[in-house]
Amino acid sequence: MNRTLSLLALATLGFVSATTLTPPAAAPSTPSASARPIVVPRQKIGLTCNDTYFKSPRQNYLLLDESYPLCTLRLPLALRQRWPGARTFYFIPRVSATLYAKDSRGNGKWLPLSPLVNPGADALHRAVDSATYEAVELTGQFKKLSDVAGQNKADTVSAGGKLTVCVAPVRVGETPCVTFDITARYKVYTR
Repeated sequence: MNRTLSLLALATLGFVSATTLTPPAAAPSTPSASARPIVVPRQKIGLTCNDTYFKSPRQNYLLLDESYPLCTLRLPLALRQRWPGARTFYFIPRVSATLYAKDSRGNGKWLPLSPLVNPGADALHRAVDSATYEAVELTGQFKKLSDVAGQNKADTVSAGGKLTVCVAPVRVGETPCVTFDITARYKVYTR
């Protein structure tokens, strides 16, 4: 089990060819096609944040004067269809949230908010049984958006990056890991 996790991590980071994890006959016919990230449609990516004062969930929007101790980015990826049967999925996120703010002249810049990571003890690695899988969930904490923006006007929160999903056991002819490209934007409102 540890050897499998190590090989999956090395393949993800590019230290080992992903085709070495499967027999040579099982290698994809076009390696460059399997290496391209899969773009996740923005409409399928949901952001839910609970504010500190009212404890009410904000779905796909945020308020300027609130801080959010728990925000969850939900990605309902079709992993069971890609890898059918009894499997274990491994999630390796490289995703973050940023705030777009404009100054008085209308010039905008992106400001870092928070990394979006796996919930639980190990933020960078998570194993999920395919029988219990429903969606990938990444979490983060957002400070008060008005404090992050400072003198600028907060406009949009963006969640973006790459999520690598690996599977074990790998069957003949399957790609062991797939990278998903994530980009979603959410409006920031004032009261």
